[in-house]
Amino acid sequence: MKKLIKRIYNAFFKKSEEPINANDLLISKGIIKTGENCEISNLKVYSHLFNGQSPNVIIGNDCQILGQIELQSKEATVIIGNRVYIGPNTKIFCRNKIEIEDDVLISWGCTLIDTNFHSLNFDDRKDDVIDGIKGWSHLKWKGVVDKPTIIRSKSWIGFNTIINKGVIVEEGTVVACGSVLSGSTEKYTVVGGNPAKFIKNVE
Repeated sequence: MKKLIKRIYNAFFKKSEEPINANDLLISKGIIKTGENCEISNLKVYSHLFNGQSPNVIIGNDCQILGQIELQSKEATVIIGNRVYIGPNTKIFCRNKIEIEDDVLISWGCTLIDTNFHSLNFDDRKDDVIDGIKGWSHLKWKGVVDKPTIIRSKSWIGFNTIINKGVIVEEGTVVACGSVLSGSTEKYTVVGGNPAKFIKNVE
C-alpha cells in the first residue's frame, strides 16, 4: 500500500528536474525560427498542421513576443521582424501569411487575422461545428477567403485593436486603441474607430 501511494505521489506531484519548454521543442523541430536576444517564453503557438519543410513562425532579433499564434494550415507563415513587441493576450490567427516588419509595437488584447474563417454561404459552413469536433483535419474550409495581412515598419497598434484579412498597415501608422481595421492605411497617419478612419498625419 505504501509503494502504491508513493507511485501516485511521484506521478502527480513530484516535479521534473528539467521541465519541457514547448517553444524549445518547436524550435528543435524547425517550426519556430528565432533570432538573437528574443524573449518568447510566454509565446504560445498552436497547430496540428505544421509545415515540416520550413519554419511556420520566423522571428527576428531583439523581440519580445507575449501573445499567441494559431496556425490554421500547413502553409501558414507568420513573419516577425526585428525589435518587435507583441503584448499579452494578443492573438494572431494565420492561414496564409501575416507579416510584421521591423520596429512595430502591438499592444495587449489585439487580434490579427488573414482569413474570414467561415464561408459567407451557409451551405458551405453548415457542417463546420461537426467537422471541428471530429478534429482539425476534418475542416473543409470551403468558400473561405484568405488574404495576407501586413504591418509595415515603425507602426504602433493600440490595445484591443482588430486587424482583418488583407489589411496593409503602412509604415509609421498609429492605430488608436479599440479600432477595427478592414481597409489599409496611409503612411505616417493616425487612424481610429470602427471602422477605422483617418484622424491626422504624423510628422
